[in-house]
Amino acid sequence: MNPPRAAVTLTAAMASTLRHEHIVRINDPQNIVSPWLTREQVWRGLHHTVVIPQVLDHSIDAADVHEIAPGRLRRQIHRGSYCLADEVEFTPNDSLTIRADAGGLFAGSSLTIRIEEPAPEALFVRFTYEVCGLADVRDEEEDHARCSAYHASDIERIRQVRRFSAELH
Repeated sequence: MNPPRAAVTLTAAMASTLRHEHIVRINDPQNIVSPWLTREQVWRGLHHTVVIPQVLDHSIDAADVHEIAPGRLRRQIHRGSYCLADEVEFTPNDSLTIRADAGGLFAGSSLTIRIEEPAPEALFVRFTYEVCGLADVRDEEEDHARCSAYHASDIERIRQVRRFSAELH
């Protein structure tokens, strides 16, 4: 079984956007230390990190989450006097898409988190960033640093998924 292609794509387009995608392997036969997770456990953990984003980012003072429709949430994330609003669409046991506030600095930006299972129990999580609102003039090093930060944040998200799953058992 070949894992899904772990593509890292950096594309700085003319319209000051950045696309970045990477994959994190969940169940690895070479790693006997980490417990294997089911798709449902991964889903519950990912959902938890969206509803309680403070577990990932300790600079968040509070998060208000309101369901606005089945499969859709609206969040307000507070850091001091700053408040960020976004919307989350989700398909249970499959994917989450976080969309930046349409009136904010990064309007049009999104993060899609998708669970992939190319073979039974071979779980991966694909993170796809579409970032708008970036400076028109920026260099490759800046984009690389931003993508590295996204990757580190996503590794921490998976750690929190594992922690959340362990706490439930």
